[in-house]
Amino acid sequence: MCGRYTLRRKLNVLLAEFAAEMAAGAEWEPRYNIPPTAPVPAVRLVDGKRQLSLLKWGLIPSWAKDAKIAYSTINARADSVATKPAFRTAYKKRRCLVLADGYFEWETSGKTKLPWLYEIDGGQPFAFAGLWEAWYGQGEGQPPVESCTIITTDANVLASRFHDRMPVILHPDDYDDWLRGEEIPLVSFEAERMTARPVSTHVNSVKNQGPECVEART
Repeated sequence: MCGRYTLRRKLNVLLAEFAAEMAAGAEWEPRYNIPPTAPVPAVRLVDGKRQLSLLKWGLIPSWAKDAKIAYSTINARADSVATKPAFRTAYKKRRCLVLADGYFEWETSGKTKLPWLYEIDGGQPFAFAGLWEAWYGQGEGQPPVESCTIITTDANVLASRFHDRMPVILHPDDYDDWLRGEEIPLVSFEAERMTARPVSTHVNSVKNQGPECVEART
């Protein structure tokens, strides 16, 4: 699964890396400990062009009675995303790239949870396969809540050390096909291009931010 991640790059770097324009009102400061329901940068197609927007992490289906469902929809399984009611419409019509440069998993040691940071190609930015949705349940005259989910798949040999699932990390060559709604394999990323390193338990609290979250664990 994916329940916490990092995006330490500045906005101008992300716009250049993902060849995207910035949506009106979108702002971003580097984050070292992104939790569920936080606003997160995601790229989607708008009038045929890539646009970077901030979406609430935890997809709220259009039919939801309230926004609390977001806590249980931060992830969508690759093997059921096309058919599960919460995700199937977004899978057909509303794809996105959720931007990241690392994600966390935890090793349990007795009563202690020890965090590990997974990175790609030495810490380069990458994109999770994501879906997004607009929810109009806040009341008449209120703007919709735009939200997203991250798709997960079976863990590769490196990730499986701590969890049997991992986020779907897309190759840049697949970005356009994914955003256009094409069928692409939602499989685990190559373990050979990934690293996992132990980091400080400072990241265990969602209240903590800053470089301390990704410093080596001592």
